[in-house]
Amino acid sequence: MAAGFAMYRGCWAGPSSNVVDYSILFYSPVSDGKRLNVLTRKLSWRVRGKRERVRYKEETRAWNVAACSSVPHVKQEERLSSSSQLGRDEGGKKGEAGGLGEDDDDVPSFSHGKLLSEISSWGIGGPAKLYLEVHDPPQLASALRYCQNHNIPWFVVGKGSNCLFDDRGFDGCIILNRINFVEVLDSGIYRVGSGHAFNIFGMLCSCDGFSGLEFASGIPGTVGGAIFMNAGADGQETADVLQSVEIVTSSGDWCTLSKEREELAYSYRTSPFQKMKHVAAIVAATFQLTPCPNARQRQKLFLDRRRRTQPVAERSAGCVFRNPGTGCESAGALIDAAGLKGMSIGAARVSEKHANFLVNDGAARSQDMQALIALVKKQVYEKLGVQLQEEVQYVPCSSWVDTASVLF
Repeated sequence: MAAGFAMYRGCWAGPSSNVVDYSILFYSPVSDGKRLNVLTRKLSWRVRGKRERVRYKEETRAWNVAACSSVPHVKQEERLSSSSQLGRDEGGKKGEAGGLGEDDDDVPSFSHGKLLSEISSWGIGGPAKLYLEVHDPPQLASALRYCQNHNIPWFVVGKGSNCLFDDRGFDGCIILNRINFVEVLDSGIYRVGSGHAFNIFGMLCSCDGFSGLEFASGIPGTVGGAIFMNAGADGQETADVLQSVEIVTSSGDWCTLSKEREELAYSYRTSPFQKMKHVAAIVAATFQLTPCPNARQRQKLFLDRRRRTQPVAERSAGCVFRNPGTGCESAGALIDAAGLKGMSIGAARVSEKHANFLVNDGAARSQDMQALIALVKKQVYEKLGVQLQEEVQYVPCSSWVDTASVLF
């Protein structure tokens, strides 16, 4: 399989502020047979007070490569596995070409015993054996590579608003995504970090006069979670304005998937990342929105309606169940029709304001919420003949994650 190579140049500024230049190779397979997409990443490390920060930028250029005119189309999963392999074969020692992170011998600054109830919008979850917050892509790649190389189960979380942790906690590493940046690339074109708050990003775009993400202002999750779940409301979906997604694999390698290359196949609450092998986390994404003078007014209208109809002041995970689809009522309407509003198990309760919201009245346990979810599904099926499917993801105490796991 033919491929092209690009030279990455950058610098490392350690705690002593000594700067060292480096160059590494990056593998870029050809997907259209005529042009070679070469990704040029510029990385720099800066010391800000006592804390190290990374400023990460990426720009994509298309170079004509006559020698590649006969190269066949490279499938998405081949590109991922080939990039990962080159990171080992061509990059010299581990961690150099593939992941752009720290040396494998460097141990991330884990903390121990973090209560997952503190990072869950449900307020549920026991202690994590290991816990780490990442603020930039190389730090995330380094953490993933370390966990992979040392057989440590890991799970990447955004704002914890779309997952249910176990009462016993997590017997592995919980990685909290704080990759938080927004770049305006052109009029209506934004590149944003996966850890950025989705509601704030939606408000920003609307205030700038662009339409497509007005609904986002009412979703208390991250950009990465919205991409992973294809979040949507009020006739809009995340995938409608998504142009490209940058991901990192479990071994710490990067890849960019593009709508233009037909690599982002989406449907209702479904994304290619939910079943894709090799991918570990979403790092960043580029959105293209359309000008709309009424975008801000539409955003306010959507947000006001959410505040009137949803229990925004209570501890919940948003909508727990997916809407069944064409020809069926919404999941909330079905749960209401089954007479389940106000139903509770322990301190877990079906909201009286919106039946698709299950709330924690203050001391709910994970097993209470799981039991209530099972009861709602059973009652709706027995009374109305509709099988509900959860949107939220249960995170067991001990679990390996082999698919994308950047959650809300």
